[in-house]
Amino acid sequence: MPEGTGFRWFHRWAVFFGILCCLMIAAMFVFSAVQSARHKDFWCDENFGLEGGARSSTYQQLLLRGVRGQGSAAPLDYILVKAWDHVYPGFSALVSHNVYYRLNSIVWDCAAGLIIALISFYVICQRPGGRRMLLLQSGLICLGLFVFYFKKSHMHFATEMRPYALWNSAWYVMLGCFMLQGARGAVFWGGMVLALTSSGALLQIPALALSRIIFRFVDRDDIRGVLREALAVFALPFLIAVYYAVQSDKFGYVNTAGDYARYSAEFYSFWGSKWRVPFLSMAGIVLTVWNRQWRGCTTVFFAILMLYACAPLINSRILSSGFFFTSRQYLYYDLVFPLFYLMLALILPGYWMRTSQYRLITNSGFYFVKKNPQ
Repeated sequence: MPEGTGFRWFHRWAVFFGILCCLMIAAMFVFSAVQSARHKDFWCDENFGLEGGARSSTYQQLLLRGVRGQGSAAPLDYILVKAWDHVYPGFSALVSHNVYYRLNSIVWDCAAGLIIALISFYVICQRPGGRRMLLLQSGLICLGLFVFYFKKSHMHFATEMRPYALWNSAWYVMLGCFMLQGARGAVFWGGMVLALTSSGALLQIPALALSRIIFRFVDRDDIRGVLREALAVFALPFLIAVYYAVQSDKFGYVNTAGDYARYSAEFYSFWGSKWRVPFLSMAGIVLTVWNRQWRGCTTVFFAILMLYACAPLINSRILSSGFFFTSRQYLYYDLVFPLFYLMLALILPGYWMRTSQYRLITNSGFYFVKKNPQ
């Protein structure tokens, strides 16, 4: 490990400027999102969510019976919007209606990105590499944050008063903490927010739990301990997701074989356009599977790959229930991009240390030998 006053000074300033860059990226995101929200009309689903969801029900009704008339009955975002609505009269002269009610989504997106970026900087501070490696890691963390904020699909829903931004942000924090070997409590509470925000948690939580169990078995950990951990972290969020899924209304948008065929065709067109998701997921698995210290990364990418592979069955079930296809049901796919950059920032020092054990020599050809063979 590098030592000396010069390196410690460099390390502190490199981390400081990395965090400063993240804060600047976050400020750019908030400014861009507010400008977009200001020039975007308040559309019918947002009005219905405000009038027919948040305002028409008490906090108790939202929590106990879920939200009526929405594709997902999970109430957390509507509860937050209801609280936001009570404060609005005091700000109505300062902030436009279009911007104010969308600040809820913008705030959670901004917070999620910064949480994972700051945790990432904390992790690399604990295991500093050389100067170039530290700069590269800081750059990758900033790049991951930029992609998280400014990916087109993500930015679109960050500027709407809908639950998708909170749902996607909670999933990002949950996966990011898992990758960075965060405490079980962080993953548990991320799952709780996820389950209280969208019925999509019914699929996401089991995928992550199953992926975790599989790799714990691969590592030959104690079976009873593995199952106890999975129950402690994932059982309650999953049961909450089941509860609100049961509360959801029945829909009849897909009534004919023609409707089913049309929405299926739209789904497969969308699904095929996301070919980078399984490609990056498999790359993430290959790069990390050989090292148990990076098992969190392997688990996350395997869970993403499972969700992508199961998407045709998931979509068929959605259409069979009478609800139509929409790409926002799969908004979380694009999180594979910032997560991939965070993974690289985490694993590169390990690869560098491994390859530095060898040196290239020339003697009637090229081959590798260990520097200090014992």
